Amino acid sequence: MTNYSQVTGSGDFNIGALISESFAVLHRALPRFLALGLIPIIPLIFSTLVVGASAPGELPSNFGAGVFLVLLYIILLFAIQGGMIYGAFSELRGQSFAVGDALSKGFARFLPLLGVSILTGLLVLIGSALFLAPGLWLLCILYSAVAVCVVEQRGVFDSMSRSGELTSGYRWRILGLVLIVFIASIVTSSIIEYVVGSVGGPLFGSLLANLFQVYLTALSCVLSALVYYRLRSIKEGIDIDRLADVFD
Repeated sequence: MTNYSQVTGSGDFNIGALISESFAVLHRALPRFLALGLIPIIPLIFSTLVVGASAPGELPSNFGAGVFLVLLYIILLFAIQGGMIYGAFSELRGQSFAVGDALSKGFARFLPLLGVSILTGLLVLIGSALFLAPGLWLLCILYSAVAVCVVEQRGVFDSMSRSGELTSGYRWRILGLVLIVFIASIVTSSIIEYVVGSVGGPLFGSLLANLFQVYLTALSCVLSALVYYRLRSIKEGIDIDRLADVFD
């Protein structure tokens, strides 16, 4: 198996190599990454089945169960972020990972992950509302916060501060990376929904587009893990085995 440091080259933050290796890592364990990404959707399906339709102005009889299932979806959504990062580092070390183990690792960091995700999202949203540029810059500063939270097991504010430290000097390249992936994702998603929808019908096109979103979630988590590792490799000279020891 190709070693990640051999792909990127020593001391270099290469956008093309990062994207290429992200796809390689993701596709080595694609069924497991997709399985993780699909887990949060299960409560939403049950919520639709349980709540059902109701008369206008009336709450469904199973409204409480529906709320519970939506909350479960949110919990699982944050947990799989940690699980996918764990899976990415396992694959980087040449070790397979189990979906159950990955989910367990994610749950172990659920509360800090929740805090990091909410605060990061709010800051980026506020920055974007004031003017787009501050929001994008904050996104670059905090790009590694989730990976820091999972791998270094830091608290919410410490994870965000540590991300700012790691991304310093590389934020323009992170911005380029984010924009390339974002634009490519939007174009690909639109093509899938339009082309497949034209051939198989709108419902099938929408279903395939949603599956592609699950794929993008997995790719984003893997890319986040690789960027985090690359920054620590450049700045601190750490290797993948030492970095991933926390998962053992």
